Amino acid sequence: AAAAAGSTRGSAGGGSAGSSSTASLVALGSLGSPAPPLQEGDPLRSLELSFLALSGVDDSVSPRTLCDISQEFSFVEWGVNFRAEKQGKEPRYASLAWLRQLQEEIDRRQQTGKFAPIHFAAHLGGEYCVDVLKGDTSLVRTLWEDYGFLRIHLCPTRSHGVNSSQLKKYLASLKSVIVALPQVEFVLLVSKETRALTFQLMNDCQPNLAFFYDAEEIALNAVSSKAANGHGGHHSWNASQPKRPPPCPHPGIHCGYGGGLTVDNLTDELRRIAQVVNSPRRPVWVDLESGLRSSGPGRPDEFDLGKAWACIRTVFDLDLPRPRPTFASR
Repeated sequence: AAAAAGSTRGSAGGGSAGSSSTASLVALGSLGSPAPPLQEGDPLRSLELSFLALSGVDDSVSPRTLCDISQEFSFVEWGVNFRAEKQGKEPRYASLAWLRQLQEEIDRRQQTGKFAPIHFAAHLGGEYCVDVLKGDTSLVRTLWEDYGFLRIHLCPTRSHGVNSSQLKKYLASLKSVIVALPQVEFVLLVSKETRALTFQLMNDCQPNLAFFYDAEEIALNAVSSKAANGHGGHHSWNASQPKRPPPCPHPGIHCGYGGGLTVDNLTDELRRIAQVVNSPRRPVWVDLESGLRSSGPGRPDEFDLGKAWACIRTVFDLDLPRPRPTFASR
């Protein structure tokens, strides 16, 4: 993903007019007064945001609703988790029936002729992730051809159901998948656990490969290291100050940040990320998942559309520069 040449301001996307547009504007208007303009010298003024990724969508939210939102706000990307043993059985993992509804909804919109791009990313864990690491392109091709997924997150860590002790052996086979599917952007989670893959791939990076820095994974790795060294393994990371490492030094590589992001701290964390990135021509994205969940009677872990709307409103009001279409923003 080459560094974007130029940027555009204005976050609302094009798309169909009418009821969905009205509903979108009403939803934004219900969230209170807009934020004040950014002050001169604010790091956010130079942050190019390619996507606001809202992940963990599942059967608790209608595919039609997601598509309606995407038609109006082109910076939104929906993250769908894939893990065979959890699919459709646990919150955050949409069922196959939900995926069929998504496919039907997208097909219906394409046939109307009033269709703006809808951004979906697949987050692969467990055996789905391992199959890609081994060089199997079949699932990725299906997600791209049948559902329109343009980005594939690979999460080869223990917390995502993958034995990460011998990742280096997958270097050549993973690279073959990335090269075979240039129309898809592959996103690799960066952590101490995955460095056998990430460091090598950063040194010989493909144009459709991106890297994701997850503060929660970084904290989990730190806890595991302390436990291995006999210092205890209690998971007590500082959620108020999650670690945001500098992005991969190659300026052409698309990078993203997540972990510890919530409705309440999104603006402050975007500012911290802008300070770390420190480049007006370095597009990044941010990804929220746990920060979008709510619980209630009979609903212990539910995707909260209200929180999603609040995050959209935050980014909309900030009016951040957006990169021109590349892998980073298409």
